[in-house]
Amino acid sequence: MKSILAFAILGAAMAICGIGDKTDSGAANTGTAPGKTNTSSTKPDKQALTDELMKMESEIVAAAIDGDITLLARWTTDDFELTDIDGKVQNKNQALADVKKETAIKEVKISDPELLSFSEDSAVLRFTELVKAKNGRSAKVRITDSFVKKDGKWLIKSEQQTLMK
Repeated sequence: MKSILAFAILGAAMAICGIGDKTDSGAANTGTAPGKTNTSSTKPDKQALTDELMKMESEIVAAAIDGDITLLARWTTDDFELTDIDGKVQNKNQALADVKKETAIKEVKISDPELLSFSEDSAVLRFTELVKAKNGRSAKVRITDSFVKKDGKWLIKSEQQTLMK
């Protein structure tokens, strides 16, 4: 399960499900340009920010499945750190090196978003990913992403993945 950002979760879920080749994690950072939000000095609206970050997460998942490290790299900070479901900690370059085009994934569903904390330049988002493989196996992972806002764009600084039973 690679997420995140979604990318790392995707790799972890795939490892748990026994699908894909060598996919341990990926880097999550995707999209045309990381989500832009209000650049004024007021605290953003909680629901609007949750929606914006979840849209980013969906794009990150798509990029991770497609093996698009360019997009994933754009949506993560230079000092990005991923902790996958096995407790493996990777920096940005290590996480991106694990991203490969996934052909064994049938679908990924993201649900239960919760914006745990936020300000004008930082946010912590928790959500659940359900990954279904073409072979019928599946995995459910809880992801917590920490975001920072740089130059008007939200970027993922860290991701923690936990396998749910």
